[in-house]
Amino acid sequence: MREDRKEQLAAFNLATGTLGMILIATPWAFDISEPTAVWSAVFSGALVMRLGFSTAMHFREWKARVEAAVAAWLLSVPWLLHWEKLSGVTWAHIVVGLAVAGAAAAGLRGRTADETPLDLGQCRGARPC
Repeated sequence: MREDRKEQLAAFNLATGTLGMILIATPWAFDISEPTAVWSAVFSGALVMRLGFSTAMHFREWKARVEAAVAAWLLSVPWLLHWEKLSGVTWAHIVVGLAVAGAAAAGLRGRTADETPLDLGQCRGARPC
């Protein structure tokens, strides 16, 4: 993978990780007491934060695919759990979900022939994969 592309993906994922931290804080910022909204924001934010920072450090395609699934969850959870009227937390989920979807799309977009998936047969001894 080209160095400039690696840096761009790292920047996207660092921003995503930061948004995960913000999502964790949204129930308290908007004084939300709905338990499902609080739990969703905290757990989803922690997952987004972990994925964003982890992917920024070492990109793997499977992490980008998990980010895409988490983005779909974030964009749909207010309506699935019926707390869409809690506007602050709903909008936080939507904004973070769109950002995570963008980072995942950037990671999965433009794969070329020289960017082949990791060949586990090449991992031998103490050499990291």
